[in-house]
Amino acid sequence: MLRGGHDAMSDHQHTSRNAMLYYNLPFGWWNVSYTYSQSEYRSQIAANGFNFKQTGDSQNHQLRVERVIYRDALSKTSLNTGLAYLRSNNFIEDSKLALSSNRLSEAQFGINHGRRVGSAFVNLDLGMQQGIGAFDAQANHDPAPGQADARYRKYTATVSYLQPFKLWDESFSFSSLMTGQHSEDVLFSPQRLSLGGESSIRGYKDQSLAGDNGGYWRNDLRWSRPVTLEWLRPVFAEYGTSLGYDQGVISGTRYNGDQHGRMSSNSLELFARGQHLTTSVTFAHSLERPDALTEREAPIYFRVDLSI
Repeated sequence: MLRGGHDAMSDHQHTSRNAMLYYNLPFGWWNVSYTYSQSEYRSQIAANGFNFKQTGDSQNHQLRVERVIYRDALSKTSLNTGLAYLRSNNFIEDSKLALSSNRLSEAQFGINHGRRVGSAFVNLDLGMQQGIGAFDAQANHDPAPGQADARYRKYTATVSYLQPFKLWDESFSFSSLMTGQHSEDVLFSPQRLSLGGESSIRGYKDQSLAGDNGGYWRNDLRWSRPVTLEWLRPVFAEYGTSLGYDQGVISGTRYNGDQHGRMSSNSLELFARGQHLTTSVTFAHSLERPDALTEREAPIYFRVDLSI
């Protein structure tokens, strides 16, 4: 699978783009996958009454092997392991920021269990990530208290729930996803949990919270109908709308100052999707926020996905 994206609201001061390549090779009870992603951004920040140009880029490689250890008519359990390498560069006025420009490698271990419960589907992912020195990763350098550790250890957990149902002969579904992470180490930015954006707390786009420990909970109630117009059916098979509510928290530590607290938001999504094309527009609104986030937001996300 090949996917690319570009910020629809780009200008000469603010822009972002990304690309992702995913290849999957199943054989028997085994599955091998490779993911490559890259991104670039340009923005402008204000400090002491002056505007500064901020730019950056990142590349991420991930190789993963999964083995199914149990399977029946209602459930599946698998173990996985993998290696990942991340390189990131960040600049202000073309001067490289050493603390946020990193080369990191990690070993990954996890277990997944999925089960059908009646007409619902439940999935659990548990994982551990350990920073290692392979692939020219930067050295540990015995970090001082409060400094990020390249040989970090991080634990993650994700639970998802999907319940389709019929009401008044219409098709609905309710989905819920909870994810969190914990680490005793101070983490580099790519390994920290970030709240804000389309993939976490949708009501915040220009502001975010990030920390070593925290989690978020997303809920969506979706209604969909099949496309009946003949001239549209080759492109879109269904359309509908979704109501969402998100909430999350970043835990306070000795090292993250006021960058912690609770966030929440709601959203309305309109979508249409087919075999190869999916398009959506999401209207979101911020609700609860900590003192570190000074502005209310009402972002609009427009997305088009084309699969080949």
